[in-house]
Formats: sequence, C-alpha cells, structure tokens
Amino acid sequence: MRGFRRDQRGYVFILALLVMPIFIGYAFIIIDIGRGNNAHGDLQAAADAVALAGAAELDGGPDAIERARAAMANVTNTVSMLARSGSDMEITLVYEDNNGNEFDVAFLTDLPAEDTTPLTTAFINSNRATGGGDAEYVYVRAQSRDLDTAFFNPADLLSPSVPIAASAVATGTSAACDVPPLYICNPFEFDSTGAYQGDLLQTSFANGDLHGRLIRLHPKGNTTESPGNFGYLQVDDGSGNTNAGANNIREYFAGRTNPTCYEAGEVTTKPGAATGIRTGLNTRFDLYEGNFNNTNGKPYLNPAPNVRKGYRPAASGPNLNHCNPTEGDDHLGNDNGVDDFVYGFPDNATMTPPNVPGGVGGGFIGSGDWNVQNYLDEVYGPGVYTAGAITPSFTNSPGDPGVIGPSRYDVYRHEIDNGWNAVPTPVGGELGTPQCGASNNPTPITPIPGTDSRVLVAAIIDCVTQAGQGGGINDYPVNSYGSIFLTRPMISPSSTTLVTLDDGTTFESHDSTIDVEIIDITGFGGNGTLEEFVREEAILVR
Repeated sequence: MRGFRRDQRGYVFILALLVMPIFIGYAFIIIDIGRGNNAHGDLQAAADAVALAGAAELDGGPDAIERARAAMANVTNTVSMLARSGSDMEITLVYEDNNGNEFDVAFLTDLPAEDTTPLTTAFINSNRATGGGDAEYVYVRAQSRDLDTAFFNPADLLSPSVPIAASAVATGTSAACDVPPLYICNPFEFDSTGAYQGDLLQTSFANGDLHGRLIRLHPKGNTTESPGNFGYLQVDDGSGNTNAGANNIREYFAGRTNPTCYEAGEVTTKPGAATGIRTGLNTRFDLYEGNFNNTNGKPYLNPAPNVRKGYRPAASGPNLNHCNPTEGDDHLGNDNGVDDFVYGFPDNATMTPPNVPGGVGGGFIGSGDWNVQNYLDEVYGPGVYTAGAITPSFTNSPGDPGVIGPSRYDVYRHEIDNGWNAVPTPVGGELGTPQCGASNNPTPITPIPGTDSRVLVAAIIDCVTQAGQGGGINDYPVNSYGSIFLTRPMISPSSTTLVTLDDGTTFESHDSTIDVEIIDITGFGGNGTLEEFVREEAILVR
C-alpha cells in the first residue's frame, strides 16, 4: 500500500482527465470565434457592396434614392457559418425595401464631424434625406440570423446564439482630369421667375430643352460673375505651385495636359483676364497666332477633325493660304451682304440674356431653331445637301426651347462621318479638314485619331448663389461638369466693336466670347459620355 501511494505512474492521465473539459470548452470557443469572424467578414463585405452600389447613384437627381435602391437590389452576397449545419450554413443576402430584410438602409444628408462619433439612431433619424436631391450618403447595416455557437453553457447545457452585424457608409465622388482649367457660370441657375433652381440644368438637359441652343459665354471682367460668364480654375503643377502664368494657361487651352484633377464637389477659381486664352483655344480650329505661330516642339497641339468655321483663306490668284485666313459671314458684325459661301454656324432665332434676379446679364442663350438649311446652302451651295439628311441626337416636341431638328454638334459630326468636312466651299476655298497645321514644316500638326478638340469639359458653377464670397480666389461648389462643343473660334474684337445678333439685338463687346452648345453633363439627366474625362466612383467613408 505504501508503494502504491508513492507510485507516480499515470498521474498525467489523471490530470488530463481533469482539465479535458476545459480544453474542450476552449476549443469550442475558438471555433465559435473563427466562425463569428468569418460571418462578420461576410456581412461587412455585403454591407460595403450594397452601400457602394447605392452611393454610385447619388448624383443629386430627384430620383436618386429610387435608382440607388434598384442598384442595391441587383447586388447578391452570401454569409456563411452562422449555423452549425443544414441549409443555413450559407445564406444568400439580397437587399429589399421592406421590413425584416437583412439590410437596414438610410439615406443621409450629413455625417458627424468626427469619424469616431457613432451613428446613433437619433442622428440617423434627424439627418435622413427627404428626397434624392438631398441624399449625400447611404448608410447600410447588414444582419442575418444569429450565430449558433458550438460552445454550450455548462449550467443548462444549451448553446447560446450571438447576434452579428456589420455596417458601412458610402458616398459618390468624381474628379475631372486632363481638362482645361475652365469654369462657366451656370446659364440655367434661375427659372423664368428669377427663382433659384439647383437642378434646372439637369432637368432641362434631360428634357431636351438645351438641345441645339447656342450659349455665348462672356469673360467675368471686373464685376461679379453672372450666368453665362466664364473664368479660370487653379492649376497645381504637382509640386504645390498654383501660380501658372499666362503662357501656361494658354497652352492648357491649346491641349497641353493639365496636371490638375478637379474634384466633383468643389473647385478653386483663379483670377485673371479670361481673354488671354484666345490664341490657345483657337489652335483647335487650325488657327495659329501669337505664341503659337511656331508650332514646332509643341506636340500637344491638336486641331479638331472638322475645323469649318466661316473663315476665308487668303488668296493670291489661284493660290490659297489657309494659315492666313480672314473671317467671313460669322454673324458677329462681319456679314458683308454677299453670298460668298464662307459661313459659320448661325445663332438661334432668338438670343437673350439668362434669367438673373435684378436683370444683371452675363452671356446670351439661344432659343428657337437655327437655320440648318441656310448653313448648308451657304457652305456647300444651294440644294447640295439637305437638313433632312441629318438625324437629330435628341427629338423633342414643338414648343420646347430646344431645337427640334439637328443641333450644330449633330451637323458637325455628320460632316465628319460623311466626309463633308473635306468638301471645299464653292467660292473661297474653305475646307473643314485642317490645312494650316498639316502644312507645318518639319512636323505636320494633324488631328489625333479618336479625339475631338472642339469638345471641352468645364466645371459649371452657380455663380450668383455663391456671389457672397466676392472675387479673387474662391472655393465654389460645382453644380455639374459639362462637355461643351465649340461652335466658333474666339474672335478678338476691339473695345468699340458693336456686335449685332441675328435677332437684331446689339451690344458693345469688349472681350472675346466662347460660343458653345452643351452636349452632355454629369449627374442625372446626362448621357454618360463624360467617362473619358470625369472619373465617377463611390467610396466608403465609414
């Protein structure tokens, strides 16, 4: 007996039996932790995916929330390991707008200033968006069934269940890159009663009300910006230098790559005389003046594939000099009364200042049709081509302020697609294909395939609404980015030039104007053709 008491053989086995329940309990806990982490990861991925899908639709449109819900419903996710066995080992999660769905969604107008501040129910309820135009963020909480644990309670031998959830907040953002540093004051900031309409630009574009309407943009000058003005944006050269000189600005407008990407929501303006861009912008029309007389060493110069503009080449007998043209009948006080077949795009039937409270005007906006057939007859000869052969890109009903037939951009593209730009005018010899740059020696300047230098992207700002910031350098919210078609080169009138519009309106012009059609915009109502310049994406912010 004494020997048995001293015998130590097998004590490890006894100790193992004593601690085995503890080891088994820890094993179950570790298994549950792993399963819980796996399920939480699946739920977090699901919340992220649904939030990003919804945020991509938050473009300020009145139907943004409806489109966001539809986009979220197209996203399918799974969560695994919540159950120990059976069909619930993997659960498919699909967003549905009803009670009891695995996703709880809220569209918010704001977030707390600090990321560490929790999103309480009270905060969410007090910051819910009332409509698509107010929705800036989408909050998503994902929670499926509870986790069935493998660990059991020693007291009652029952396995408890543990709720697992994940949340995410996303918003939409975009940036415009490789665009000239140009902003224009929204010509459609106010309705006909003078009331501010933040989404009038978008709804008007979607309705076709902007189709074919010529917009004459004026430089800001020394006064507060008004609808229809244009100006510069700050340029950052990548090293923090924002003091780009006049020569650099001109080159950015001529096609040199702008090193700055501009945020979708806000841009910084740059003071300066906006007329300084004329020589740079006109290179896109195959016009090389001033600093661009010598085009060698400037590979970024890129004329458009169709530069027909109503400019008569200089003639010496039968020889035509396309590098020394003069304006023909271009509807800005230059009509000589003779059908010389040198003709630029005409105005709309009516040209009026934008709707601005107090009657302060900026640019001019066209309404009513423009004479497409007269343009074709003047350029190519009577009856050679007919307006009916050109398909409008937007068909709107009679009575709308937009043009019923083809826009100037439609005609321009039709000329390119059918080779009309290579047809010389019957008298005067203007060609739509670039002639001056192509004759450059030793390096011809010809259009770059796949690009169109007469289409620019500009930030569109509600200038009057932001006028309280004053002049100089300011940060302005962006209403939209727009692609604009340059209908004419920038002219250089003297301070005494009296401009007569097609409708008989006259005004004294001291500065060059940019005459454009808006062919697309970002946000709701747009055609989605700006992806090349404007990078739109949704990002997670929580």
